[in-house]
Amino acid sequence: MKYPLLVAGIVLASSAQAAIIDARTLTGASTPLQTAQYGVRNYSAPVLVNGLHDPASYAAAPKLPAWQFAAADPTGGVLTFERDPAPASGWHAQSRKGAVLVTGGGAAIANRVYTVYNGQQLVAAINQAGNDPKIIRVIGHIDLRWSQNNTVFREYTSYSDQKYGGSIALPSNTTLVGINDAQGRPARITGTALLIGGELPLTAGGDPETDFKKWIADGKDGEDYPTWTRNVIVRNLVIDTPWDVNPEDSDNAYADGLTVSRGQNIYLDHLTISDGDTPDSLATGTYDTRHDGALDVVRGSDYVTIANSYFGKHHKTTLVGNGDSGRAWSDEGRLHVTFNGNWWNGATTRLPLNRYGQVHLFNNLITGSTSTKDTDVKFESGTDARYRSNMLLENQYYNFTGLKVMEFCGKAIKGKDFIGFRSSGHIFTSDKSGTSAVDGQCGYALPPAASLWTPPYAYTLQTATATLTAVPANAGAGKLQ
Repeated sequence: MKYPLLVAGIVLASSAQAAIIDARTLTGASTPLQTAQYGVRNYSAPVLVNGLHDPASYAAAPKLPAWQFAAADPTGGVLTFERDPAPASGWHAQSRKGAVLVTGGGAAIANRVYTVYNGQQLVAAINQAGNDPKIIRVIGHIDLRWSQNNTVFREYTSYSDQKYGGSIALPSNTTLVGINDAQGRPARITGTALLIGGELPLTAGGDPETDFKKWIADGKDGEDYPTWTRNVIVRNLVIDTPWDVNPEDSDNAYADGLTVSRGQNIYLDHLTISDGDTPDSLATGTYDTRHDGALDVVRGSDYVTIANSYFGKHHKTTLVGNGDSGRAWSDEGRLHVTFNGNWWNGATTRLPLNRYGQVHLFNNLITGSTSTKDTDVKFESGTDARYRSNMLLENQYYNFTGLKVMEFCGKAIKGKDFIGFRSSGHIFTSDKSGTSAVDGQCGYALPPAASLWTPPYAYTLQTATATLTAVPANAGAGKLQ
């Protein structure tokens, strides 16, 4: 592969690039649909599941939001940005078969364009369209705990009820977008986990790891393995991470706000993700962990970009790769992820935590406090380069209270057991030590030549100083019209 060149902060693509592939052509008849099991409540009683999810841990969400239901489309159904493909800047626009155009549902025909106002309509649209290109426009407030056109509310009754009845699986060739309501409020999803993909076996009752290893041993291309979910765009949504009514144990909850699991060519843009009205501080007793990740990219997922998004008030914010040596079969050589133009503000850890991933972060803003008494937003750790990861960080801005520049390394940036780490061009400012230019390399040796890589896509690199004003003006839901 020929790599782009960096000239005066602008990365120029090679003139020898091959024709760009429409990502929807990478899906076919064998692409799985996982929709049927999700979005249907079972109202089951809490029970132990493999020794986890103790019924004694059950607790309904202690606070509900001010609902923002809608019943009308202020645009009159006129599409603006909904058919737009993802931009070419980011790992999402790559594949082992060549450069890719992530179109999501941009090619949707008229009866595959939906406008939905409640969870049941959203699930019905997905089930009807399957893997066809589809555009789903969300207006108002979605929560699968509400039914009958948002007139009947019932809390999740168990882990099983929440896992299946409280999750929505997005299939391949989907564009899911929020449309601001008549009051200008962005579309919002509460109490509901969004899933893109899943680690599936090929054989009924089979094992995903065994089946994948056999596929490779038979000389087949891993890119052609039939269980990928591909070509998904999610934009312009507020996502409140679900309160886990029946967590695994005292330290681990189950549901993420958004999970990419065995997904490929995924573009996530202009999202606002936090714990919303139910931060972990509202939990009491032994089971005081009620949220898992805000946005996780795991289980062999590949070619993903997270852009122009806002993350706040959450622990365990973003995970790339969910295990160490036991995940090599799925994750080694995958988990190519870009983070650009995002704002982590009061997100306490994992910005991101990365295992195996070849991850590029540039022009993100990280703000927080190590001195606040509010445990829901107290900064604990930032970028964490872990097992077999290879990371490139460029021109980030860190704005903190309570943290000294001499404490930057080990707090805002840390790592161990990675195979490559490069960091440069950052600005750190705080009330304790003013403003400093920091490279963020933090004493880590630069990787050997065998572990060096250059992003194979064009991107415009702003200065860290420009990031301080540019990111808040653009990041988060509600800013696309």
